[in-house]
Parts: sequence; structure tokens; C-alpha cells
Amino acid sequence: MVLGCDPVLLTYSQAATLNSKAMVQDYQNLLLNLPADMTSTQMHRALWEAQRIASASLHPDTGDVIPAPFRMSGFVPFNGPICVSMVASTSTPALLMWAWINQSQNALVNYYNRNASSEMTNKTLMTSYGTAVVSALTVAFGLATLIRK
Repeated sequence: MVLGCDPVLLTYSQAATLNSKAMVQDYQNLLLNLPADMTSTQMHRALWEAQRIASASLHPDTGDVIPAPFRMSGFVPFNGPICVSMVASTSTPALLMWAWINQSQNALVNYYNRNASSEMTNKTLMTSYGTAVVSALTVAFGLATLIRK
């Protein structure tokens, strides 16, 4: 999990990600053509790195590229500043805005990393999102009020 959350994985281009996926698929299909001077250890390292890049950037069910802010490797770099802003908020409206942005970020991370083989209606998605946002704002407002008292 630690290797999959490595922010360095955000630096690979879509082409590099797709090349990594192809390398892993070629290996699985016994079609991988590696340079003759590559040692067995180098081959294993290259394959593991290709697997890491592909699995961190591509949805396992659909094969679609997951946008960088919604990958597990992008969670800390993209959600960290939101959390700091939420904690540093000095007014209730600012706190509520950052709580909403945080919950929206979390919902999108969950959406892009969902089990796509199980169908879910847009109504169910919106109901879940709405419930999560209302809950987060209620807790944020309640705690802010409690702390001020």
C-alpha cells in the first residue's frame, strides 16, 4: 500500500502508464521482449515498477486512466492542503467551505477508485454524496460552535 501511495507515481505521463500496462500484459502473455543484456534481477525490478505504475494510475475494472488528484498516490499532495486549510480556518463560513471541498475531494477519490463492475445509479451516487456533505458540514459546524462556547 505504501508503494501504491507514493506521490512519485504522479510524475509518470499517460504514455508511460500505458507502456507499463503493455509491458505487464506482454509478460503475462509471454510476449515480453526485453533487451538481451538485461539480467534477471533487472527484469524483475522493471516488471514490478511497471506493475506499480500501471496499478496506481489505471482503474482495475475499466482500464481508464484515473485523474491524478483522485489516485491514491495523489491523496496526500492534493488533499493535504485542503485539510490544512480546514484546520486553519478562523471563521465558520471558511470552515464550512473547506469541509465541503474536503468531502467533495474524498467523494471523487472514492468514485474514481470504485468497484466499477457493480452498477450504481446516478441517483444513488448523488444521494450518497449529499448525505456525506451534509454530515460533514453538520459535524464541522457543530464542533466549531462547541469549541467557541
